[in-house]
Amino acid sequence: MFIPYKKNRGYKIPVIFEFGQQNTRVGYAGTDGPEVVLPSDLLMDSEGNMKFIEQNSTYQPIGFDVKNILQGGQIVDFDIWKEYVEHILNNVLYQERHFPFFFVENGNVKKETRNKIIEILFEEIDVSSVFFHRNTMLAQYIVGKDNVLVVDCGSSHTTITPILDGNVIEKGILRGEIGGEYITNKLYEIWKQQGLAFSRFKNYSQLSPSLQLYGDLEIVREIKHQCVKLYDQPIENLKFNPTVDNQAYELPDQTKLLISEEMYKYPEFLFEPTEYFEGLDKALETSLEKIDSDYRKELVQNVILIGGASCTVNMVERFQRTINNLKIFGLSSRSKVQTPPKFFDRQHASWLGASIVASSQIYDQWTLNKSDYDEHGSSLIEKKMFY
Repeated sequence: MFIPYKKNRGYKIPVIFEFGQQNTRVGYAGTDGPEVVLPSDLLMDSEGNMKFIEQNSTYQPIGFDVKNILQGGQIVDFDIWKEYVEHILNNVLYQERHFPFFFVENGNVKKETRNKIIEILFEEIDVSSVFFHRNTMLAQYIVGKDNVLVVDCGSSHTTITPILDGNVIEKGILRGEIGGEYITNKLYEIWKQQGLAFSRFKNYSQLSPSLQLYGDLEIVREIKHQCVKLYDQPIENLKFNPTVDNQAYELPDQTKLLISEEMYKYPEFLFEPTEYFEGLDKALETSLEKIDSDYRKELVQNVILIGGASCTVNMVERFQRTINNLKIFGLSSRSKVQTPPKFFDRQHASWLGASIVASSQIYDQWTLNKSDYDEHGSSLIEKKMFY
């Protein structure tokens, strides 16, 4: 655990928010994990009334649709976002106001969006200071290196980010529209065609189509996490015997789902070229081609693999083998995939990096405080945030 540096008796620990397409992570600087991980979805009816999803409930409200707080990684409805944040502060963390707010930002947030967020935080939520930090950069802090190649396999995207001397090299960034949810949706498509029932909600037939789908996908994700795995090499030449190569999973209606070839087939999308992504091996090579040759060797030796999809069984081993087989610029023999050994740390790597940063003795010098905001406005954050 990291112990935050306390300047005085009035010190307040920064609260760290990381908004993802699937989950939102929230907690305090200096801890070794987020306090809560909540769905980034909420419920809304035709009159604009909002509810928050009760994750463990077998019944859900009738007449509500599922709405995500993000669209393509961007906040588009600031009223909904504000209410979501206030719900977490008031009903989950029971957080007093006038506290430091740390915003873990993905790489495609627009300047106008950032300025609007700052305005809401200071003028409506009443924070004492704000700080923004790009998510992929934060992963370098958990390995303690300045020169790394971060491969983030998240729920909706896979992003490759080269970092040299602690700075992101923009021209080397590659972002593909494929991640863990792509695999989830592919599995759901084939199993739904078999007429299987997934949802645990007992009032399923009374719910809106979007809420029915939400319940279905929750079960499919659980199956994926338990049963899906990568083979240690491409599977095109492998032959499966369904009577031997299978796993059984009991669905909520007690139907037995027998999982065979699909447990190996669908994670392969991370490595194969598709219309959404050129595959991890080719993407890695493309990214490195855009980096000065003097730095390629060190980056290949310091590849950090993070994100929820990186927790797929055998992912690290398969990715290491892929890099070795590429013989990238003659450096493959020295390539090294470095990743946190615990699945939890891989899933929350950016948040954990934020916890380290916000615990720094000089953290307050980096932030935009209320007096700065009142004098210079939200645009001052551009000079303070870490890219």
